[in-house]
Amino acid sequence: MDCPFSNLESERPNSASYLQDQQRQSLPEEKSVLLEAYAVSDHPQKLMPAGARRDWMDGFTNHHAYRCLPLAIANTYGWQLILPVDVTAEWNGGMAKEDLTITCAHRHQAVSNFRNGVLTFDVGYVFRTAPGYHLLVTGPTNTFKDSVAPMAAVVETDWLPYTFTFNYQFTRPGRVTWKAGEPYAQICVITANLQNSVVPVIRDLRENPKLESDHLAWRARRADLRSNLRSKRSKTRSDAKPRAWDKDYFLGRYADGRPAQAEHTMKLRLKEPIDARKA
Repeated sequence: MDCPFSNLESERPNSASYLQDQQRQSLPEEKSVLLEAYAVSDHPQKLMPAGARRDWMDGFTNHHAYRCLPLAIANTYGWQLILPVDVTAEWNGGMAKEDLTITCAHRHQAVSNFRNGVLTFDVGYVFRTAPGYHLLVTGPTNTFKDSVAPMAAVVETDWLPYTFTFNYQFTRPGRVTWKAGEPYAQICVITANLQNSVVPVIRDLRENPKLESDHLAWRARRADLRSNLRSKRSKTRSDAKPRAWDKDYFLGRYADGRPAQAEHTMKLRLKEPIDARKA
């Protein structure tokens, strides 16, 4: 079965015309949220919408991994910071700053600041968001490097007047390389302190008969699919070919074909940053 994505890359508007249209507007659209990135140098690292592709997902037969819409959406959930130069870091397992050695053409792009095998990247921007919005900073989503793990952070960019760093923790001694043009961090605008107002409530599914009915219908549909898949090699089964069972979530519908009673997203189309710096 072919991958349901007609185009795995994020759709982006023509950059020249889009920039002209945006610069003609003194204020953002009514429903837009402004994310300002103030470059602290004349040649800042590139900031761009996160792409949809991941090498390990490409490796699946027929790009099967992209059929998981939650994964595919997460791939493009935010903007990525792109390295301008190669970075190679090697940790020998020691706790001193000197036990982590870094090779990088830009002196301050990647350093050993915090000991204990922590690699620190210089972000190079002072980010500002509107009051009530913060930045969630992570590694590039669904991207993995052996022997290091990115450290997620929430930054109060609605008041912060200085830059921040992004860090990776070595999980064991070894050497890791990032190539120029490769993303090392991903940023996502979030509502400040929303989690404080969330009240988790655990209920018995039987308390919600409609939800229980939809859930049982999904379970029955999934069980039927798995049964068909197990017997698909049987030439006597006309319905043995895999069906588009996973498209229920992809298309935003219930097992009986009803559309979801909520906004459903099949693809994100994030805006390219506008370079508003004076020449």
